[in-house]
Amino acid sequence: MSKLQSINPFTEELNAEFETLNETQINEKIEIAHRAYLDWKNTPNSTKKELFLNLASELEKDIDECARLETIEMWMLNHISKAGLLKTISLIRWFANNFEEILGEKKYESEWMNIIEKYDSIWVIFGIAPWNFPFNQLLRAAVPNILAGNTQVYKHSSNVPLTALKIEELFKKAGFPEWVYTNLFVSSSLSEAVISNKYIAWVNLTWSERAGEVVWALAWKYLKPSVLELGWNDALLVLENSDIEKVIELAVNWRMRNGWQACNSSKRFLIPESIYNEFLEKYTSSMSSLVLWDPMDEKTQVQPLSSKKRVEDIEKQVQRALDSGARITTWWKKIDGKWFFFPATVLADVTKNTSSFNEEIFGPVASVMKYSNLEEAIELANWTDFWLSAVVVWNDEIEAIEVWKKLDWWMIFINQNAGSKASLPFGWVKKSGYGKENWPDWLKSFTNKKVIVY
Repeated sequence: MSKLQSINPFTEELNAEFETLNETQINEKIEIAHRAYLDWKNTPNSTKKELFLNLASELEKDIDECARLETIEMWMLNHISKAGLLKTISLIRWFANNFEEILGEKKYESEWMNIIEKYDSIWVIFGIAPWNFPFNQLLRAAVPNILAGNTQVYKHSSNVPLTALKIEELFKKAGFPEWVYTNLFVSSSLSEAVISNKYIAWVNLTWSERAGEVVWALAWKYLKPSVLELGWNDALLVLENSDIEKVIELAVNWRMRNGWQACNSSKRFLIPESIYNEFLEKYTSSMSSLVLWDPMDEKTQVQPLSSKKRVEDIEKQVQRALDSGARITTWWKKIDGKWFFFPATVLADVTKNTSSFNEEIFGPVASVMKYSNLEEAIELANWTDFWLSAVVVWNDEIEAIEVWKKLDWWMIFINQNAGSKASLPFGWVKKSGYGKENWPDWLKSFTNKKVIVY
């Protein structure tokens, strides 16, 4: 067995450490979760709704402590964490208030047949969650999975074990039967032991492209359906005659979202030649003036990254970009004495030959490139392996409409930063993964659609 460590990225002190489970313990927990499933699947919808509304209330009552845990484990800015938890509370309530209608039985006639459609649960779901939004990323999958009548076992990221335990505690406080939701402290090396277990019916993962390849291969090997959310390299496309001050505001705010550690934040900035130099000067100035310090302080704008390894990886990525043609307009070396910090960094003159053009840098780095005409801009926006959302900034509505029609992205936001809502589909294209989270069809994904013909 190995140990999971929770380390404070600001002080670099050890918060806590935990033993991981061995294969025998893993199988025992999954088997118990399956036994819990046999009762849970028959639980009345009214009881499920009440329990999930209780869960939302428990999270709301304990929001300060939950925000503190996110801050001391992965150093999300504390006030940003509270805002994100309120969004998670809203997501829980939306699913609780709408799942009965979404999964409701349907009766109809077709080709002289009477047909009934209903959605049945499918056993135990295995989830793998990332560290960047420790509560939201996990609960936005676990909530619909369990509402659909399944039980859930979850492997959270190894650097947020205190958050993982807190989520399990919240389910218990809300009154859920034991083992309906189960936290697994599991080493990645034992993922196959979990996925191969006969009671695991489905796998959902939010992580990197490499992790997705491994989990996909294991799910395929054992014939388990899966949903994968992987890397993104989203574009912010600025059209001619846009308000430069508005552009700078969007470009700064959305790149720095969650300490630069948000999947759907803009990472590539496509700027028309006519304002490129002005944008670069003002953007560099704004990025360089961001306040870097303690995430518990509301004045802080740039927090530490989640781990020392993240800092080292980003430094290598920036160097690759410089070696492949980019130039840097800000000071970018890691900060001595505070190994988890990395300053806001702007890469200018990025082209399709620059490594950062088609590589997600999950940290405080922005890749800026210029285009000469709209056709080139659309080609640059679409030329990537990782697609989720794009942001288009414009002053001309007709031109903007023509642009978004030609963009191949899953979600396109006009004059506003990208986001997610429980009621809207949230999904991926190309190497960013497959499947769609949130929205009604997400509830249906983890069910067996049963058809009765009579």
